[in-house]
Amino acid sequence: MSIITKRGDDGDTDAMYGGRLSKNAPGVVACGDVDELNAALGLLRVSGISTEIIEQIDTIQGHLVALMGLLSVPPEKRAKYLADGFPSVEVKDVEWLEGVAVEMPTKFDGWARPGASGGEPAARMDMARTICRRAERSAWLVEDVSQDACRFLNRLSDVLWLWARKLESEAQA
Repeated sequence: MSIITKRGDDGDTDAMYGGRLSKNAPGVVACGDVDELNAALGLLRVSGISTEIIEQIDTIQGHLVALMGLLSVPPEKRAKYLADGFPSVEVKDVEWLEGVAVEMPTKFDGWARPGASGGEPAARMDMARTICRRAERSAWLVEDVSQDACRFLNRLSDVLWLWARKLESEAQA
C-alpha cells in the first residue's frame, strides 16, 4: 500500500473515529507543531548530548506522541479517545518536568543568545524551545484541550531553556 493517498489534496485530513478535518483546524495545527517539536528533540538525541538528557528526552517524546493523539481527535470524540485507553498528558507528567527543572542550576546572567557560546547542541536546544512555545500557543487554541497538556508544554519550554544554558556552560568549561 502506498503512503500517497491524495486524500489530503483538498486541504482536509482524516480524523480518528471517522470524519475529516481542515488542515487549518486548531487541533491539526497544534498536532503539527508538536510533531515538529518531537522531530527537533530527535535531532538533539543524536547531537552528542549526555545520556541523562537523552533518556529524559525519550520520556518527553513519549508524552508528545500522546499529546499529538489527544490534539488530533475532534473535541466531540476526545472522551471516547480517552475511554478507549489512549494515553494523555496528565498532571503527574507536568510535575515530572517540574522535578527535572528543579534539579538544574538556575543562576544565569543576562539574556540568552542562542548559538553565541554553547555550540550546536545548545543552539538546537534553543530551537526546540522556540518550537515548544509555538506548540503551546497552538494547543491553547484547541477547543476543550486538557490544561495539563498545555501546562506540560509550558514546563517543557522551561526545561529546554535550562538545558540550553547547561549545554552552554559545559561547552565553555
